[in-house]
Amino acid sequence: MVNLWEEKIKPMLAEKSKAFDDKEFLFEIKFDGTRAISYIDAINKNVRMLNRRMLFFEERYPEFKELWRNINCNKAIIDGEVVVFKNDVPDFYLLQEREQVESGLRAEILSRMNPATYIVFDILYKDGKDLTSLPLIERKKILKETIKEDQRVVISEYILEKGKAFFEEAKKKGLEGIMAKRISSSYQIGKRSKDWLKIKVLETLDCIICGYTKGEGWREEYFGALVLGCYHNNKLLYIGRCGTGLSEEGYEKLTQLLEKLKTNQNPFGEEIEELKGKEVTWVKPEIVCEVKFMSITPDLKLRAPSFVKLRRDKPAEECSI
Repeated sequence: MVNLWEEKIKPMLAEKSKAFDDKEFLFEIKFDGTRAISYIDAINKNVRMLNRRMLFFEERYPEFKELWRNINCNKAIIDGEVVVFKNDVPDFYLLQEREQVESGLRAEILSRMNPATYIVFDILYKDGKDLTSLPLIERKKILKETIKEDQRVVISEYILEKGKAFFEEAKKKGLEGIMAKRISSSYQIGKRSKDWLKIKVLETLDCIICGYTKGEGWREEYFGALVLGCYHNNKLLYIGRCGTGLSEEGYEKLTQLLEKLKTNQNPFGEEIEELKGKEVTWVKPEIVCEVKFMSITPDLKLRAPSFVKLRRDKPAEECSI
């Protein structure tokens, strides 16, 4: 029998959906942050936080080092989202600054300047008991009994049945969207399931940055457009270019990041008709970004894509179309 406490747990993931009403589902806010499975040991006063890349990253968030004070038990494994708020709305750019920190001293400084909040929405393990097979609504009850909220740790609130109205409220508040979760569902480790559904305000896609074209005008020192790819039928597929959505500082920082990954090898393994005659710099297909777009064409190209953010928490191999 698997002992969850000894395992690196991959989080349960959601399928996409439109807003709907259903008495079999609960609905909660989809927060724009970094997913974190947390192993909290109150006996040994120890906290480990695991991201989707299967890396422990708690040293970047010193404000959570005493998370063990927030549990009413000896040991617990919690699922949630690390978020940095600005004006009561999640700010992914402030979060990215926290995610890139390597220095312990800088992590301490940023934890005071831009403190993160851990929004917890599920519990998988408590004092030797594997809770993943229990219905979600029961796990929610156990979570509420286990977690002591404070300024840095908050339990995600939810409503039952009325997803459409809840989605409209999220849209008005400028939030990313909502989650719909079947109240009877088990926690399916490492699986993407229709028992959990993500309902976003904008149509977005996580893509792999495979290269960039040369910039012109004020962007001459930076890139012109990102060359994007996604996996389709186990093959890396070119899906279009994206040259909008960043500030000048954003172009500069992303250019510096991509220059470190330059390669002479075309990641697609074949010439791209749309890029003929353009000066393209290829990069190792490792960096993931989220883009918003109007639609996807029948030949799987994005219409009018615009950069939203980097997804440092998501492995490139998970990007598919």
